[in-house]
Amino acid sequence: MEKHPLAGIPLFEDLSEEELGELEALLSPRAFPDKRPIFWLGDQGDEFFLVRTGLVDISCPDESGKEVLLTTLGPGHFFGEISLLDGGTRTASAFTHGPVVLSCLTREHFLKFLHAHPEAAIHMLTVLGRRLRETNEMVRGIRNVNDAVDRQRTRWQIVAERIATITATQWFVGLNLFFFVAWVGSNLMLRHWKRDFDGTHFDLLSLIITAEAFFITLFVLISQNQQRERDRIRADLEYQVNIKAHQEVMQLQQKVDRLAEAIKNGNEP
Repeated sequence: MEKHPLAGIPLFEDLSEEELGELEALLSPRAFPDKRPIFWLGDQGDEFFLVRTGLVDISCPDESGKEVLLTTLGPGHFFGEISLLDGGTRTASAFTHGPVVLSCLTREHFLKFLHAHPEAAIHMLTVLGRRLRETNEMVRGIRNVNDAVDRQRTRWQIVAERIATITATQWFVGLNLFFFVAWVGSNLMLRHWKRDFDGTHFDLLSLIITAEAFFITLFVLISQNQQRERDRIRADLEYQVNIKAHQEVMQLQQKVDRLAEAIKNGNEP
């Protein structure tokens, strides 16, 4: 038996074949030409769409206002289902990618369907509760950026970073200064008895200093690479937060505009 097209939608997956048939009868076809907006980010949402033919691009603007493509939906895919539940504003923009035919379900028809089939509402609440539980489990698994990077570090990277941290302390500088002064002083004192151990030009001390500088530079570079990786991950997260904040500001601005328009129309004679 062929699976009903609406059965592949998570919100409707627990409905019976009869209920799915009645729900599909409420769908109305709607055709869009190429490169036309179906809705914009922040628009009031009261419709659910199922792609019958063609492609639909889902996007949202970045901090510069340029549209960033999130995904492309083909036949059988759906979008706008959250608007059936809360009638809230759109969280992204949708554009046609070539001629598109959609099946549209309005929130008004959807609510009438729920009034006629209260058992269907129970099925949908079960789906939403299950998805909320899955979301909570995912949130519990979120880790701090630094912790996530630390878990991926090798033992060599850990040792190198600790050494780089130690070499940047005042104690390490003081210890080196004490060592060099003691080395030079001891060698000068023993030179009077012809027992100096490093010669006139301190060749051995120069070799020690060169080797120490080489390894410290190596450890510092490794530490900087790890810090660069942390900064990259942190920048990606900040970019996502900025995108979300930009969307919220746009939605707030549009709400203010609609409120001002409603006040203006209400004050007109």
